[in-house]
Amino acid sequence: MNKPKKTEEVKEVIVQKIIIEDNSKAVELTLDQLRETRTFADAFGNMPEKFLKEHHIFIKDIMDMAEGVGAKPSIGQILAPSKGIEKISLAEAEEKGLDQDLAENTCVKVVIGRIDLGDKFAKKLWNLAIGFMYNEKGMEICVGTNIAICSNLTIFGEGVHYKSHGRGAISISEMYVNVKTWLENLEGFDTVNSELLERMIAIPIDWDKGTESFVGHCLKAAVRRNYHKGNAFPLNMTEVGRMTSYLIGQEGTEDAENPSLYHLYNAGTWLLTHSDDLPNKYGTIKEFTEWFEKEWLIPAEEVAALAVIEEPFKDEVENDEGLANVPDNIVDDTGFPLEDDGNGE
Repeated sequence: MNKPKKTEEVKEVIVQKIIIEDNSKAVELTLDQLRETRTFADAFGNMPEKFLKEHHIFIKDIMDMAEGVGAKPSIGQILAPSKGIEKISLAEAEEKGLDQDLAENTCVKVVIGRIDLGDKFAKKLWNLAIGFMYNEKGMEICVGTNIAICSNLTIFGEGVHYKSHGRGAISISEMYVNVKTWLENLEGFDTVNSELLERMIAIPIDWDKGTESFVGHCLKAAVRRNYHKGNAFPLNMTEVGRMTSYLIGQEGTEDAENPSLYHLYNAGTWLLTHSDDLPNKYGTIKEFTEWFEKEWLIPAEEVAALAVIEEPFKDEVENDEGLANVPDNIVDDTGFPLEDDGNGE
């Protein structure tokens, strides 16, 4: 009796090619293509000083750090400028019978890209991503929101940059520590969950009156903090000034057309999340969120709740001075919170 032959699983081998179209300034690549390109290491596996890591390992390191905190990173885009792609010579290809376009016969010296972090960290609010660049000068990572890249080796977006070359350079190991710290603190950093966000969006405001009241409130609190030893306030006077500048820059934009409490809150968190000292700002972001909820969101929700009282009952309550239980300092005639000046007025 003949024994049945064992069937061997045949894995499909995908041949990776890198083709540069005529007059193309850049080529969009996949991580698999980069893995197949020629290594920078010598025969003993040593990397040259200007390329301390392979580009695909550098990218994978970033993705591993993101996965380590429960995010679902995915490659948004990887670009390689055509000038930074070196193929084997035509003479070598003909002599050895090789294909110039195969990734394994190609050396990619410059890449720029973006890694999206998925929706774990309130993407609706933050749109978090990581931009990266790799070239002969060194490596660069940008973590923040609305990250975009272009083939002229520029990373756009609102974020914090770490780089291993040029002015303000740090070591690659230190860069990794900073990025890992940033990612590990995202849970605390992103204290605004979906519920809190929806509560803010549900409270519409008048842009001019709302921003003026909010800036005045913050400035008064910052002055008290700096000069009068008042209650703790997360922002100092300089930061309030920068936040005010941000709000002025938003005037006339789409956000200003349908503003809500979220837009005021976002001005404060924008300031803090785009600080060069971001890892040390996590606590401040949490404090600001708690302050905003207590001083603005909850009072505004109380006012909104009173507004839905049925008209006959509302008239009766107002006639009986039933609103006396609402402190006068909570809102002004625009419905925006005011800060208690300590005099009960």
